[in-house]
Amino acid sequence: FKVRGRILLDYVYQDVKRQGSLPDYKTSNVRGRQAFLGIEGKLNNYIAYKAEGGAVNGGAWAWDDVVIEYKPNEFTSLMVGNIKAAGLENLTSTRFISFMDRGPYGDLGPDSYVLSAVAKVNGFNWTATGAFQGDSINSADVNNTAGANPGSKERNGMTGRVTFAPILTDTDKLHLGVWARYRNHGDEGAFAYRGRPNTAYGDSGRYYTTGALGNHDKSLAVEAAFIHNNFSVQGEYANIKVDRLQTTAPGGDPTVKAGYAYVSFWPTGEQRNYDASKGEFGRPKILNPITGGGLGAVELLARYDYADLTDAYSTASTAAGRTLAQDAGKYEGWTLGANYYPTAYVRVQANYTDAKSDNPGPGRDVDIKQFQMRVQLDF
Repeated sequence: FKVRGRILLDYVYQDVKRQGSLPDYKTSNVRGRQAFLGIEGKLNNYIAYKAEGGAVNGGAWAWDDVVIEYKPNEFTSLMVGNIKAAGLENLTSTRFISFMDRGPYGDLGPDSYVLSAVAKVNGFNWTATGAFQGDSINSADVNNTAGANPGSKERNGMTGRVTFAPILTDTDKLHLGVWARYRNHGDEGAFAYRGRPNTAYGDSGRYYTTGALGNHDKSLAVEAAFIHNNFSVQGEYANIKVDRLQTTAPGGDPTVKAGYAYVSFWPTGEQRNYDASKGEFGRPKILNPITGGGLGAVELLARYDYADLTDAYSTASTAAGRTLAQDAGKYEGWTLGANYYPTAYVRVQANYTDAKSDNPGPGRDVDIKQFQMRVQLDF
């Protein structure tokens, strides 16, 4: 049994320019990105547990990881709880991802923490995961047998992921993966496909969105990463076929696309910590931490992000449908990043993003220049 937690404190500056009648603005904020506290442990060699939650972006307390795990053997895990099931960057903890936030792929692609039953098997260089999924543990019940909508159903879905590392040496590692998902929104309201400009700041700052129009969706995605000593590249791409909810926005069924690619270089000689038996990245190993009399470690980064929502506008058959999706545009963003690690448990980050969203509605285009910093500690 042990207590765990994290503190992430951010500074965010944005210079936003918008066309048409929408005003330009600049904003500057110091904010608590995450303040989490949790526990984890084992009852025996077969049963483990984890529960962690806290305040995110200045909001109320909410749960993150809440997991009960049964391991019948070394290579099999059966889990129930608030769990992630797919996506290389999505499965990598916020504590260990290279950039401050996951970008549009994280907003549009694999689900974050949702109530799930997950089965996972693995070998030394491969994994296979299957999950039945609902909504977040923090979501309110949708069943209302006494009201106007008796017997209502929450959202549900299925996700599968497979990964393989054909190259796995001390100096070189290659990760390949694919995942697929089916979701039904149930009676919780239609799916909306939307994102922010490579930041977790500002729920209203989602400058590209389809509006709430998804009845069901089917996703297929690929992921890859290559590591050579202190240099690495990583990328993911998802294709999301949406079955439009005709009562909300009649028309054809759109396809949403999102992806990213980035490079990482450690001038101080570290290598990203990849675990092929999990298909994930973990905490970096710092060669010369300040606790041992060293200077810490530095990681330099460059990233490209892409999202294309325009099909949601072009397939709308009514004016109301096009108005709903007037911000369903094409997003592109470039981000430069630098991370400094005094130790493996403390990190200082800086990200600069230059992004734009070309939206189909008249006067709806947005240009964003953004600078962010973070001080992070976890235990």
